[in-house]
Amino acid sequence: MNQVIAFANNDVAQILWKYDAPIPGCLGFAVQRREAAGGDWQALPTWIGFPGQGNPNWTRKDSTIWPVQAFAWRDLTASKGVAYLYRVSPVSGDPTSGAPLTLNTELALTTSEPVTLTPERGVFQSFFNRGILSTQWLAHELPKKADGSPDAGALQDAMARTGDPLRNALAGDIIEGVSLLLRKAQSEGGSCYLALYELQDQELIALLMAAKNLHLILSNTGPDDAENYPVRTSLHGKKDAEIIDRMVPSGHIGHNKFCVYVNAQGTPQAVLLGSTNWTNTGLCAQSNNALVVHDQTLATAYFDYWGRLRDDTQQTASHQGPVLRAANATPGATDVPVDTGRATVWFSPNTPHARARGAQAKATEQLPPDLGQLFALMSAAKKAILFLEFQPGSPSVIEQAARCLEANPALYVRGAATDTKAPGQFATQLTHRGGAGDDVVAATAITQAHADWEKELLKSSDGAHAIIHDKIVVIDPMSEDCVVVTGSHNQGYQASYNNDENLLIVRGHRPLALAYAAHVLDVYGHYRFRYQQQRSGDQAFSALATDDTWQNKYFDAANPASKDAKVWF
Repeated sequence: MNQVIAFANNDVAQILWKYDAPIPGCLGFAVQRREAAGGDWQALPTWIGFPGQGNPNWTRKDSTIWPVQAFAWRDLTASKGVAYLYRVSPVSGDPTSGAPLTLNTELALTTSEPVTLTPERGVFQSFFNRGILSTQWLAHELPKKADGSPDAGALQDAMARTGDPLRNALAGDIIEGVSLLLRKAQSEGGSCYLALYELQDQELIALLMAAKNLHLILSNTGPDDAENYPVRTSLHGKKDAEIIDRMVPSGHIGHNKFCVYVNAQGTPQAVLLGSTNWTNTGLCAQSNNALVVHDQTLATAYFDYWGRLRDDTQQTASHQGPVLRAANATPGATDVPVDTGRATVWFSPNTPHARARGAQAKATEQLPPDLGQLFALMSAAKKAILFLEFQPGSPSVIEQAARCLEANPALYVRGAATDTKAPGQFATQLTHRGGAGDDVVAATAITQAHADWEKELLKSSDGAHAIIHDKIVVIDPMSEDCVVVTGSHNQGYQASYNNDENLLIVRGHRPLALAYAAHVLDVYGHYRFRYQQQRSGDQAFSALATDDTWQNKYFDAANPASKDAKVWF
């Protein structure tokens, strides 16, 4: 049965479709949208044409002219808060003749349910940024250096300026997300309890300096505390605030980035969590997520954890002592009802002792309890495991995803990571598969100008580490048994053993799962193309196919692309 679906988060809508057989003469698809309330169909933009149809200025073309040669597309141009329907139509004709292409309206597919770009997901508000730097849009937006590469210095200046259009374009709604509870406390007279790892962004620092009833545990980012020292000094001069310095030793990090809102009556009401550090790069130059949960039980669990971190900081010389570890060995809250789903939250460190830095798993090394639950949920996946990771180390969800695929070859596994070793770790676990494949890809960029492609930036500076900074697993997003896992936890042993972390597991909340799935597909799809180019050694793709053979891989059972439709339909 031919079908199309669409789903969205606050930033991007994903449109996916399938046909039961290849379409003779199909040159691709026109993808269009219109407001659900009515109006004309408008074609979504594309940027790459047929041979000889260059695009040196990277200007938008309608997909009715330059069609989509795939069975998925994403809408990055929709207006926030507007409900849309989407339509895909096969396109045919002679692209070399100069005559308009023909839309096959008889085979057109239209979504049945409208989608809206919004962070609202019941008790959740989920925010995703646009912190991907390796884009042709950014390459054209920034001034060029002598070697033709975009000027990273100009980017850094723009990211640091509050209100700068480039900063706002890259951050998207995530500044609103991470500051939401601070602003709520300011307007309603409540308090905020935060635990942060990196704090450098001036807009967010100004909010903290202006906040009343502020309680902040600020960790160090290294032995010399160079990054946080300036703001730490300023905050200690703030009279109406409780500022706690959590200086953990080398090999450990105070990696949390959460904020609990407590109302004027002293009851925890909501919590902000996710992967976003409070820095320019965290907001603008890395892919990140922020999740606000309006639930008293979960907010109380984070509030209690905040208190344990405070007590551990004040009572133990080296921090992460046995009392804290023992308290974190069980979930902070279990099976909390959240709309249609249930949520469990874990905190770290949660093992009896720390782990030597860089140590590999040994027979005596215990699976941490939080990862034990996550790995079990991954093993129970029926159709799909999607993930985005920074540098989870080893063992981690990367190897677990490979074990799940080994046990169930029909499983759809797609992931992307900053860590360039991640695809190799994934492939190594698959005893019957050679090579890394494209199930798991590393963040990459176009490094050589070719045809209409400009050189791209991969990261904001030579010293930057994170590119994909999300820590996300999504399991079976189309199912009522779907799972979303997010938080600060890097989803490897090191985080559970040695770091201050939080890990939220939400089961059975399909709207949230689809919001996170839309983000994973967006980031994975972007880097997959660039990773393929890097691995093959070819120059950047520059033109559409002029016949219908581009469809073949989607109908070849031996090709991984044929799995795509089985997940979503």
